[in-house]
Amino acid sequence: MGMRLARAERSDKRSNALWGRGGRRSGAAVAVLVVAACALASTATAGTTAGHASWAFTTHGLGKTSAYVPGTLASQIQKSPGKKFDVIVEGAGQSAGSGLRNSLLSARHGSNAIGGLQIRRTFRAIDGVHAMLTGAQIAYLAKTSYVSAIVPNDRVELSSVDLPYSNDQKWPWIVGAPVDWNTQATALTAPTIAVVDSGIDSTRADFGSRVLDQVNLASLSPNSPGDGYGHGTFVAGIAAGGADGFAGVAPSANLVSVDVMNDQGEATVADIVSACDWILQNKAQYNIRVANFSLHAMDRASLFFDPLDQAVEKLWLNGVVVVTAAGNYADNGAESGVPFAPGNDPFVITVGASDVNDTLGTSDDTAAPWSAWGYTPDGFMKPDLSAPGRYIIGPVSAGAGLAVERPDHVTSDANGYMQLSGTSFSAPMVSGAAAMLLAQHPDWTPDQVKGALMVSASPTPAAAPGSLGAGELNVAAARAVATPPNPNAGIDQFVTTTASTATATFDGAAWQGAASANAAWGDAAWSDAAWGDAAWRDAAWSDAAWASAAWGDAAWSDAAWADAAWSDAAWADQAGGDLSLTQASTNVTDDEIAQVEADLGIVDPVCDPILSSCTATGTP
Repeated sequence: MGMRLARAERSDKRSNALWGRGGRRSGAAVAVLVVAACALASTATAGTTAGHASWAFTTHGLGKTSAYVPGTLASQIQKSPGKKFDVIVEGAGQSAGSGLRNSLLSARHGSNAIGGLQIRRTFRAIDGVHAMLTGAQIAYLAKTSYVSAIVPNDRVELSSVDLPYSNDQKWPWIVGAPVDWNTQATALTAPTIAVVDSGIDSTRADFGSRVLDQVNLASLSPNSPGDGYGHGTFVAGIAAGGADGFAGVAPSANLVSVDVMNDQGEATVADIVSACDWILQNKAQYNIRVANFSLHAMDRASLFFDPLDQAVEKLWLNGVVVVTAAGNYADNGAESGVPFAPGNDPFVITVGASDVNDTLGTSDDTAAPWSAWGYTPDGFMKPDLSAPGRYIIGPVSAGAGLAVERPDHVTSDANGYMQLSGTSFSAPMVSGAAAMLLAQHPDWTPDQVKGALMVSASPTPAAAPGSLGAGELNVAAARAVATPPNPNAGIDQFVTTTASTATATFDGAAWQGAASANAAWGDAAWSDAAWGDAAWRDAAWSDAAWASAAWGDAAWSDAAWADAAWSDAAWADQAGGDLSLTQASTNVTDDEIAQVEADLGIVDPVCDPILSSCTATGTP
């Protein structure tokens, strides 16, 4: 059809001074440390002179030390010298803790130098400080003259659980993704996610051997093998990446790359429809149950006429969960409507982008100022739910078009990671969550997956009503849903099955007749009782949306759909002026990780708290 598709990501404008990626969060998990139960594994001998210098200890694993370190802590340090431990450090003198603090900060021992943020509290009642220190730092300090003891903080037994996967950013911890990173969850058979995009660089460590196939359906050139643009690799990394420090939502899920974009990120609607054809033909072979479309068409049309809408409906009605980005054309948070396919389709899961305001809770979250929301031309309210979409770091290989276009967004030249924003990157978070729901419930239909994701979404009271749909993605809460409601109940009654082909099809004409004749046709399906007080109240299906005027000839006349009314300039991507933040402000802290893991019930890297009663012993 010659129609171009707009990518649902945006271009951040900022200086190079805000970039640069540090190493992986060093504060991973430690074993439980209980002071009261510690056995004294060190042996001490007293000298003849008073003072700390008269003490000497032989501590297992640390050798001779001048400070006391409990045997349990010393044992853990020996096993995991790079892990962070929650400890109290006691000084050797009688002065207030500020003197000890200065000594700790002035100590220089190569990579074991202690930063100011590691010292959480300075005591006055004792010569001591509360600190988060690595095992190597503790081992070093235990041999200094100004430290008399280093003991575990008995009020916090562990800093965090050492899960098989990790991500240093806040967004996975906001949506509860780590509940899917334990051994028991990743052992489930997750279905394959089809990424309909610019391709996937399958050589990256993010994916290992999990990219099962790559098909090139792009008709526009140039189009390099793999992913010449980088957008698809970024999307795949958010959905199912597994690299250390960059885990996606479903890091064990398989992927197939359906390449429809050239090296400039351009595609045609015919390419996308061909991608839907390919998925339908190959879904059984590759166990494709989820398809991610982080793109939207540039021409506006009703779902009755748009081939892309009809193609994704065919996927949905034949067992494939379709997740699509809402788009980035809202202006400063105002309602924009969602007129573009495939995000305007009522069956699929349309995802908006939230601004998390650099906090873990969702009570202050709002829609990103450019995240599209509002009614579709056919009267459906979109998006269905949301996920974080600002300042996301994901994989884009060096030399890919995105990295070349936006070098100031590259956070790691060596490993190939960038920071970008857009609903393009909110959608794959939901795709990963959908895959893990199907891993747990392989018999669920797309309607059930959509219902579980929507009914469990975290509330966002600070957001404009409807701007984030039913709320913000909550992976753990979704996986705890046993009997999800059907958000498509109102339109499922117009789905028919062709006996000769056993394929399901949406009868749009019958639905249009019912909707135009009865404004309240869907009230039962979208009532407060079914969905709570947020997204799908009666206002979403008000008389105004379904008035006869909306279905009259005037609404669908050439004048209403003329270029003047629907010009590209009027619907340009508004995210271009979105300024980014420093990477440090988007990184998660050790304390935040420990808190989220406690809230999720993650106490052991093996046990899935949704599937089992977990203890901290390694056994469900």
